[in-house]
Amino acid sequence: MSSEDIDKTGSSKNAPLEDLRITEVPLGAGVDPSGTTVKPLDKHAFNFWSVFSLAFSCINSWVVLVLGLSAGLTSGGPTAIVWGFVYGTSCTMATVLSHGEMFAVFPTAGGQYHWAAMLSPRRSRAAISWATGMLNVIGLWLGIATAAYLCANMVVSIILVNNPDYVNTPAKQYGIFVAMTLFAPLSALGVGSKANRRIEMGLMLLSLVGSLVIIVTLLAKSSPKASASYVFAGINNTTGWDSIVIAWLIGLLQSSYAFIGFDIVYHVSEEMPNAKKDGPKAANWTILFSGISAWVIIVCILFSISDVERVLGTSYGLPFAQICMDATGSKAATSIFILIILIVFSNATRGNTISASRCLMAFARDEMLPYKHLFMVVRLGEPVWGIVLSVFIALLVGLVQFGPAAAFNSLLGGSTIFFFISYTIPCACMLFGGRRRLNKLFPDRQHNLGRWGVVCNLIAIFFVVQSIVIYCFPATMPVTGNNMNYVVVFAGFFGLVLVALWFGYARKRYTGPLIAIPTDIADEVD
Repeated sequence: MSSEDIDKTGSSKNAPLEDLRITEVPLGAGVDPSGTTVKPLDKHAFNFWSVFSLAFSCINSWVVLVLGLSAGLTSGGPTAIVWGFVYGTSCTMATVLSHGEMFAVFPTAGGQYHWAAMLSPRRSRAAISWATGMLNVIGLWLGIATAAYLCANMVVSIILVNNPDYVNTPAKQYGIFVAMTLFAPLSALGVGSKANRRIEMGLMLLSLVGSLVIIVTLLAKSSPKASASYVFAGINNTTGWDSIVIAWLIGLLQSSYAFIGFDIVYHVSEEMPNAKKDGPKAANWTILFSGISAWVIIVCILFSISDVERVLGTSYGLPFAQICMDATGSKAATSIFILIILIVFSNATRGNTISASRCLMAFARDEMLPYKHLFMVVRLGEPVWGIVLSVFIALLVGLVQFGPAAAFNSLLGGSTIFFFISYTIPCACMLFGGRRRLNKLFPDRQHNLGRWGVVCNLIAIFFVVQSIVIYCFPATMPVTGNNMNYVVVFAGFFGLVLVALWFGYARKRYTGPLIAIPTDIADEVD
C-alpha cells in the first residue's frame, strides 16, 4: 500500500475502515489517531554511510571490551574475552538478520515494538507491542547512564595517571557523570542534521585511526608480551564460583554489552530516504565490521599485557591504563590513549539519547504514554522533550553511585537484559506464526532468510534466555551487600512501574501502533 493511498487521517482510500486493524501512517511524519499531523523529521538526515557511522560509533564494541578487561580476565580469563566475543557476535548477528526480514518491509522509528505488533496475534497485540517498546526505551535509559558512568571512569583514570594522590568520592564521580550525560542533549541539539552526519563520520574515523595507533604502539613497546597460549587458551577464575563454566558465562557480559544500541539504525530509519534497502544493510554491516575489528583489537591488547597481576591490581582505575603505562612508560601517551577512547565512547551516550527520544516520539504517536503531544514536538531536527526526559531519568539512575559500587555496576547487566528482551520478542513472534503472516503480507520482500530465518530466530531466543539467567547471578562469591547483583532489584522496580503504567493508563488507550494490516491476514494466527 503506497503513501498515495493514505488520506489525511491516515486511512486507506482503497480499503474500508473495518478491513484495517490499525491505521497506517506515512513514513517520516507523525499522525495521531485524530488525524493531527506533527512536524516530520528530516527525511534526508541519514544515508547508508551516515547511519553506519552513527551505529558503529554508538556501540564501539572494541571500546567496551577494553573497558571491561578486568571483569573478563577474572571471570573466565582471556578465553572468555576472545572466544566469548566470537560467540556473542554470532548470536547478535543472528538477531540482526532476523530483524532484517521485518526491517526491510517496515522501517519505522518504533522498530521492535512495531514489528511485534505487526506479527503478534490480535488478542495480545497491544500488550506485547507495548511491553516491547517500553523495555526497549528502559534499556536505552539505562544505556545512557551506563555509558556516561564508563566515560566518567575514564576521566577519573586520566586524573589518576597524572595525579596518583587524587581521592575520588561519589560526589566527584557523580559530578563528572552529570557532565558526560549532559553532553548528549547539548551535542544533539546544538548542531544541525548535516553537522551531525559529519560528527558521526568523524567519530568513526577517530575510532578506527585511534585504535590502530593504540595497538601498533602497544605491540611495539610492550615487553615481555603475553604468549599465544595465554591469549587464546588462558583460563582464569578468581570470582569465588566453584564452577569455571559459570565464571566463564558471567565473563560474557562484556561481549553481550559490546553490541547494545545497534537498534539506533531502526530508530532513525524514518529519516532515511531509502530505509528499506539501506537500513538492513547498515545494521548487518555494523555488527559484522564491529565484531571483526573489535576482535582484532582486543587480541592485540591482550598480547600487550606484560604483567597480568599488575594490570588487575592497577591503581589507575582501568586495567587498560596500566597496560599503556607498562608499555610506554609515559603518562602523556597513556592519557592520550584514554582520551581517544573517551571521545569515541562518549557518542554511546549521545546515540542512546537520540534513540530513546525517537522511541518516545513513536510512543506518543501511538498513544502509549501520557502527555503525548510533548513528545511529538520537534526542534532543531530533534524530538526535544524526548531528549529531556531521557537525560532526566539517566541522571536519576546515576544517583545509585552513592550506594554500593555493585549497584551501579549491575546497570550493565540490567541494560543488556532489557535490550535483549526487546530485541528477541519480534524474533519470537516471527517463530510462532509471524513468519507466515509476513510471507502473506510481503511475499516478494527482498530480505527473506527462508529456512535460515527459523535458525536465526532460535539462536536469538536461546541467547537472550541464557543471558537473562546468567546475568542475574552475582559476579563474585560469597555474596555480601557490597558485591551482590542488583539486576533483579532494577528489573523488579521497572517491572512494577510498567505494570502500574499499563493498568493505569495504556491498557484503556493503547490498541496498537499505527499500522495498516488487512483483517483476513491478521486473523490467520489469532
